[in-house]
Amino acid sequence: MISERLRDILSERRPLVTNFPSWLISPTTLKELRKLKGVAVAEIAGRDSLAAVLKATEEEDIRAILPTIAYTGTEFGDWNIPYEKALSLKNLKRKDIKVFKPIFLGDPRLWWRLCGRPLGQLIKKFGFYTPCLGCHLYLHIVRVPLARLIGARLIIAGERETHDGRIKLNQLPVALDAYESLLKEVGLRLVLPLRKVDSGAEIERILGRPWGEGAEQMSCVLSQNYLDEAKRPVSEEGIEEILQNFLIPEAQKWLAEHLSGLA
Repeated sequence: MISERLRDILSERRPLVTNFPSWLISPTTLKELRKLKGVAVAEIAGRDSLAAVLKATEEEDIRAILPTIAYTGTEFGDWNIPYEKALSLKNLKRKDIKVFKPIFLGDPRLWWRLCGRPLGQLIKKFGFYTPCLGCHLYLHIVRVPLARLIGARLIIAGERETHDGRIKLNQLPVALDAYESLLKEVGLRLVLPLRKVDSGAEIERILGRPWGEGAEQMSCVLSQNYLDEAKRPVSEEGIEEILQNFLIPEAQKWLAEHLSGLA
């Protein structure tokens, strides 16, 4: 169960990117992480993220995992749920992989820069915008300074191009390519082991148990914002242009601000 000190951070949504309090990640742990080879930062949210970690340990040369849980400001629900899921990684079949205690991080002002502040201008310019596009970019880059801090070269995420035949605009191939390319620019690899996995049943097979889509995870106040009455995306127009002409440049600025001075 998360501590009261952590509840305070989650309540206030403080910027927490590299300046972690010692009770959340100790100097000793940081030193140990920096010495280890094959460290991966794991994005933990719902079932796809857990399945991605399990699959990545089968496909990548991973020796240690630091589970991370990011906040944006739009979530609601019980933060103990993702925390307990992150702790469950201790039960990995591969006992040669060290799993560290999960940490929380986030920068709601970055989320605002990518998803909130430009909403009106992007709709005016492109006729359509979904904050989900910037949000998934946020969820990847907000972990980059931490990865640099501990010397990790991999960030594992559970993005999938299709979900039982359905698409999500923030996980279109053009979006995933952009996320991967941006992390490559800063010397990291965004590992997407589920990218070509369409079947939810396959996700459950990897996990080894039933786990319905959207269950056992935090909820978002903006969920399904780009779907019409038939649950189809209202538009796919302009996604690449929005990414290349606004989101990626804005993300590059933020990364430059936060990576200065980090190894």
